Amino acid sequence: MTSTRRHNGEGSVCRVSENKWIAKISLGTGPDGKTIMKQFSGKTETIVKKKLREFKKSHDFTEKHKPCSDTVEAYFSKWLREYQYNKLKPVSFDRLESTVRNHITPNLGKLKMDKVTRDHVQSLINQLYNKKGLSYSTVKKVYVALNSCFKHAMIADVILRNPCLGVVLPSQSERTRQVTSLSAEEVEILKREIVKTTSTGSQVYLYGQAYLLILNTGLRMGEALSLRWEDVDFENRLITVNKNSVMAKKRDDDGNTVGGYEFKTQNSTKTSSGMRTIPMNRSAEDALLKMKKSSDSTFVIANKNGKQVLPANFERSFRSILENAGIKSDCTIHTLRHTFASLLFAKGVDVKIVSRLLGHSTVKVTYDIYVHLFDKDVSMVTMVLD
Repeated sequence: MTSTRRHNGEGSVCRVSENKWIAKISLGTGPDGKTIMKQFSGKTETIVKKKLREFKKSHDFTEKHKPCSDTVEAYFSKWLREYQYNKLKPVSFDRLESTVRNHITPNLGKLKMDKVTRDHVQSLINQLYNKKGLSYSTVKKVYVALNSCFKHAMIADVILRNPCLGVVLPSQSERTRQVTSLSAEEVEILKREIVKTTSTGSQVYLYGQAYLLILNTGLRMGEALSLRWEDVDFENRLITVNKNSVMAKKRDDDGNTVGGYEFKTQNSTKTSSGMRTIPMNRSAEDALLKMKKSSDSTFVIANKNGKQVLPANFERSFRSILENAGIKSDCTIHTLRHTFASLLFAKGVDVKIVSRLLGHSTVKVTYDIYVHLFDKDVSMVTMVLD
């Protein structure tokens, strides 16, 4: 078999038998990543070359091969505004927009969409990870944003190939930040600090019982701040999680920022798996009963006026407790969630059950976060929640 190779978009001609020639030309890449080919056959090289020339003059080919006028910056901006804003939840859109603005636009923004190559993308990934020292998670977000937008451009016939195909991400295990959990001693210290009262018998910390609730249920902060008493079933000792509160940028109807942030409650959780019921242990039930007794708000966690608590105020109060208790400063409210999971593993609870209680999208997410715990002899851990 003899062939004549040409550059991408020009086509190739080859002889497959004594009386048969074939001409092939690429029409780009399909959504599955496979190259779409157009093929012509004939008895002579002259015949197939003529067919190839005629096809390259046709509307089907010229429309797909028009030079792209959009830069990466312009196209990604349009993609965000027209195809992602109404699709994503507010915080997810904020995160995606930030990824594009901070990492993609400064490095690839001036290139035309059809001029971006796999080498450009690979070089960017390597630079962000090796030179700038960004986390694997951040680098992967950059890759996912690039891949999603270039796929969209390919389907829209703006480009022939997705330059993200074949790009290699760094090894996740090389730079994985181990989650922080409280030790058994720290949990006891935290509990003693939380239950402190004033000389009149009132609790020192307004939201103290709320932190114990999170410690004993593994709720995300946004889920906890969204809880209403209608979500709490004392009779069956169950908590229904079906909402999430977030701080998101204020935007107009077109997705443009208008300044500032707003606290909003979504009638959905972070993931579809986040919609779940969590059984109360004795500590969670006790915390809820104490909060119920001291408040007539519709919210489980409420401020002095019975209103929903803002995340900044909730976090500030927790930092105050940690400081007064002398617990390490790198702890956050999310540390309580990690501690809950760690304790379940220590008690031998199956990873599938832990994943379901935490509302993770997959068991793999749970394993990747807590893989370090599986390398330890958890039977040595004796602390329990109740």
